Parts: sequence; structure tokens; C-alpha cells
Amino acid sequence: MLSERPQAPADDIESWAVVVDAGDEMGDRVAESILTVADGLIGTRGSLEEDGPHADAVTYVSGLYEPSEETGQALVALPSWATLDMGISPGPGRRLLDLRTGVLWRTVARGERGRFRSARWSCLDRPGTAVLVATGGRQLLEPMCRSTAAQRAERHPGVAMSVVGLADTVVDRAELGPGAARSSAATGGEISLCRIASFAVGDGGSPDLEPLDRAQRTARRRGPKELFREQCDAWARRWAVADVEVVGDPELTLAARFALFHLAGVAGPQSEAAVGARGLTGPAYAGHVLWDADVFALPVLAAAHPPAARAMLEYRVRRLPAARRKALELGYLGARFPWESAVDGTDVTPRRGVDPTGNFVPILTGDREEHITADVAWAAWHYASVTGDWSFLEGPGRELVVDTARYWASRIRMDGAGHGHIDGVIGPDEYHEDVDDNAFTNILAAWNLRAAAELARRSPPPRLAEAPMALEERQEEAQRWTALADGLVTGYDAATGRHRQFAGYDELELPLVAGLGVVPVPADIVLGRSRVAGSQIIKQADVVMAHHMVPTAMPEGSLRRDVDFYLPRTAHGSSLSPAVHAAVLARAGRLDDAVELLEIARRIDLEDMTGTTSGGLHTAALAGLWHAVVFGFAGVSVGRPDDAALVVDPRLPDHWSELRLRTQWHGRAVQLRLRSDAVSVRCAQSVTVAIGDGTAVTVTPSERWVTVER
Repeated sequence: MLSERPQAPADDIESWAVVVDAGDEMGDRVAESILTVADGLIGTRGSLEEDGPHADAVTYVSGLYEPSEETGQALVALPSWATLDMGISPGPGRRLLDLRTGVLWRTVARGERGRFRSARWSCLDRPGTAVLVATGGRQLLEPMCRSTAAQRAERHPGVAMSVVGLADTVVDRAELGPGAARSSAATGGEISLCRIASFAVGDGGSPDLEPLDRAQRTARRRGPKELFREQCDAWARRWAVADVEVVGDPELTLAARFALFHLAGVAGPQSEAAVGARGLTGPAYAGHVLWDADVFALPVLAAAHPPAARAMLEYRVRRLPAARRKALELGYLGARFPWESAVDGTDVTPRRGVDPTGNFVPILTGDREEHITADVAWAAWHYASVTGDWSFLEGPGRELVVDTARYWASRIRMDGAGHGHIDGVIGPDEYHEDVDDNAFTNILAAWNLRAAAELARRSPPPRLAEAPMALEERQEEAQRWTALADGLVTGYDAATGRHRQFAGYDELELPLVAGLGVVPVPADIVLGRSRVAGSQIIKQADVVMAHHMVPTAMPEGSLRRDVDFYLPRTAHGSSLSPAVHAAVLARAGRLDDAVELLEIARRIDLEDMTGTTSGGLHTAALAGLWHAVVFGFAGVSVGRPDDAALVVDPRLPDHWSELRLRTQWHGRAVQLRLRSDAVSVRCAQSVTVAIGDGTAVTVTPSERWVTVER
């Protein structure tokens, strides 16, 4: 019965709930992003139920794009299934996003037309199915009862994928059938209604409606109470294997859980997952897939929900033909992935933008930010390393690594002295365009070449496309890749012990970021694009990013020298930057600086630090917070796919009494309790954990904690 509707949680869940009150200064559009509910297939912004066209009351479907004059292809914004035509707003009241269960609650205690309460969620175990339960006075909800009860079907034609939505509205009935909507049953002057929405997606055409109808019928039979219980159980299972708790810092704990919650919503275990820079929470970047997905979001999901990470990689695998065509078009071999991708893997990076003065400026990232090609290979390798799934690299993932290596092998220019160069690129910095020998790009390209060489030596190719190549030829190609990697200029100077970001960087003007005000600061706006391009000020982690992604490829002792040199020059003009620096600074032992930047990372979306959260949550910034805690402060390091031991080397600030992690490693759910003087491990399966000082402990299946003193 709807009288047995889900009950709102108590208020004593400070590290599990995001609360927006009527008097908060947070803007409506920002709140809508923060309060989004998603399940990996659909994401519905947290607009008020009565919001109309003036709000971003929309639902996004993963991978559903449409043609756009401005951006080439853009994520489709469908009308929100949760909108109620109440005629008048009961008032914003109090909204609470319960991260434990994925339910968005709203309570209006004394509105103009009486009380109003609602609960909304997107079913984690039933991607594409969403539920709204609302209770309120007759004046508010009776118009909904008089409206048609027939199922509403919506199609969005003219795109490579299609979606159909069905919604039923019913009133205070145990059965959620269409005929129930004409019932006038109510108690205490209040009416309760439930809406269940289902979405089906077709791959390249119209969706199959039979699974959609089946999902809708099943959900109606279960009813809101059972669906709510199912939702709670699904999220309990998810949190049991993926959680962060910082004992002594409830605000950071909440932010980390907020990040994990929303990252769970960007990708599901479907056949493929296109994860945009703002996930399914907003329209910014048009839903385009950038390195945010491969380098930031995927490592989190590999540890939290491996099937979703695998679906993200399948998105890249299926677009290898387009990447090969792009490389060939440019006169190179192998595969070159686009900086911004959407439906079919063609480059959809905008060619121009508008600066703060209203002038058009060219956007060169689509042509020059080539490191995305190595980033994709790195993501495949990282996934296999965390999951222990070497078969992925021997199967579909092999081509991601090998074909990208072939691109770099043909892209590198050799000089007369036998040194390799990559000219005319943009690194992660992005304030400096069309540079030669960007350290990050070259280091990742060299890593890509070595990884491919190892794959070529280790196992024969499974695909017919490579089968004709004889074993001797493959070995010769692998040897050439290794030689190219060894000869590629990385910008490292043994005399200074640090890397030069690109050729000519050290000769640029030397204003430091400290003179621009409090970071993060958009230095290109404050100083102007040309002034910044002629200076050593950088937008975000560049050389430092290489230390974050491939630490074992970096010269010993260079971490501290690179951080010391580049941190005063970094404006953190990208939301990605603070968390990466926090991670690397923690590893370098600069805990005070690491905590300071971690605090900035914590506030990026929850406090709208960049003024852009209205366009959706920053997927990479959310993921970066997890990176900072796990890879930085916990000291978790990921090696090769056949490295069985989970390596931890915690470095904790004094006000953290303990760092508690739940993560997955090689198919095992591992619990860690980290202190400055001890590491405790628990796992239901046998697992080996290596401590930073060289101590290794093998935990046998047990409910007991195994503790190693440091």
C-alpha cells in the first residue's frame, strides 16, 4: 500500500547525507546537479517536482546523443519523468540526498497548500527504472489524480540511439495499475501517488519494447515499498565493497562518499558506457567523453564496480575503427583517439569558443591534445592491474594498447643524434599550445610503447587482423617500440633532477601564481591568453600528472623536485588539478600542502568553487578526490596485471586518527584500516597486502582483522 510508503531517514547521518534547505544560498541549478539521482543508464537532475521549462528538469540517458550545431553531437536532455503538474509550488522545503540508499527526499512542512513529501530514486539494480512517491494535500495533488492514467510513451527520433519512457501515476492503491489513478481514496486530507518510469535504449536504432514492457510490469507488481527495499539492499551491497571513511574528518568523509555515489551513477554494467565530463548530471561539455573518463573515473570504478569500468573500456574498443581512420587520415599508423568523443568515435571537439570579452578564439585541443591516445591504453592496463583480468589485455584490450603504440611509433620524429621527439602538441596544462616535447605526452607515449612491447612478447594476438604477422615480425616490432621509448625525449635533466615541461619552457617569463590571488584562479582570464602563454604559469598538473599516472616510469628522486618547482607555478585553473596535486604531495610527504589542496578538491562541487557546477558535477574532480585519498594518503599503488599483492603505504595527517577503506582488488573485497603506526586488513578471501616498508602479509579467509605494526 502507498500508506506504507518509504520513510525518510533520521537527521543523524551527517557523513551520509547532502542537505539543501530552503534558505541555503546554493543556486537552484547548482542544487539540481548535486541532487541528481542516476543508475548508470539514466540520470535525473534534482529539480523540484513542480519545476517546468524554466528549470533544468531533465533526464539524461547514457550514450544518447543528437546532432548539435555548436558541439557537433550533444547529450539529449529529455523532459524529467519526475515532473508533477501541481499548478502551484508547495515551496522548496528541505531536500536530503541519502547516499546510503540513493534516495532524494523532499519535505515541505508548512507550504501554502499544506504539507508535501516526496521520495525519488533511480533503481541501482534495475538501470533505466526510476520511482517517485509523493504525498500532499488534495489541492496540490488532486489535479494529478484527474489527469489521464494511461501510460505515457516518449520517443526521441533522429539519433543513433532511441529511448522510450513509460510512466504510471496511481493513488493510494496497493496495485500500481493504470486504472488506479482514478481512485479518490485518501486519508487525512492527503493524497499519495507513485510514478514508475522505465527507459529502453536501442543500439543504433529503435529499442526493443518487449524488455521495456516487462521491466514496467515487474516494477508495478513489486510496488514502491518493495522497490525501496530493493534499492536499499543494492546500495548496501555497493557500499560494502567501496567506501571511504576518514575518522576525524566527517566533512571529508561525506565528500568522498558523495564522489563515490555520483561515480556509481555515471556507468553501469551495460554493453558499453560513454562517460561524459559531467556524467549524467548536466549539459556542460555536451556529454562528450574526454580523458576525464579514462584517467579519472575508470580507476575508481575498477576498484568499486569493475563491470562498469569494463563497459567504459568497451566504449573505446568499439570506436577503434574510427581511431584507426583518424590516424590514417593524418598520415600515421595505428589508432589515434579523439580529444572529445560522442556517438561514433569521431572527433567532436568544438573548433572555437568565446573569451570573456566576447571574442571568438580557436580551440586547438582537438588537433593537438594527443595524449588522450596513450590515456586510453593506460586505462586498459590499469583496469587489468586492479582486477587481475589479464585475459582482457590478451583479448579486446590488447588492440587498445597495441594500436595506440603503433600510432606513437609512426608519430615520433627521430633526429640525427638518435633522440625521438613529438612536435606540435598540447599537454594537460592547456595554457601553452602547439609545443614540442611536452614531458607528459612523451612520458605517456613511451610508457604506451613499452606496455605494447610487453604484450607482444607475452602472448600471440587473438584477432585475425594481426594473425598474418609472423612471430619474428612481432618480436621485431616490439624491439623497435622499446628502442623508440628509450630514445624519446622526456625533458628530464639529471643536473637539476627535474623535468622540463616542454622545449623552451624554462626561458619563459616567471610570474608566480602567488601574485594572482587565492587559488584556484583562471590565470588565462586574469592575465590574458597571450600573457599566460608567454609565462611559466600552468593551468593544472602536467609533469606532476605523469608522476600520478606512471610513478614507476619516473626517475628516482624527481617527484619532490618536480613538485617543488611546478606547484608555485600552477593556477589550478582546472577542477582536475587540486586533487591530483593533493595525491602527489601526500606521496612526497608534504602533508600540510596536500591537505590544503584536498580541502579545495572537496569543495569543487559541494560548494561550487568554480561557479560551473550548475552545468553538472565535475566527473574528474569527484574521481580525483578518491584518487587523492586512496593513491595519495593511503599510498595504494597499482603495478602490473600479474602483481598479486595490494600495496599500501599510508601517510596520514595528524588530525586523521584512522583512514578506513573498502575496495576491490583482483576480485576480492578488501577492508583496510590505516593508521600512522599500523595497517589492519580483513578479507573474506585470501589476499596479500604489501606495506610500504617491504612487509607483506597474507590474509586468509576470516572475519578477523590482521594487523601489522609499522
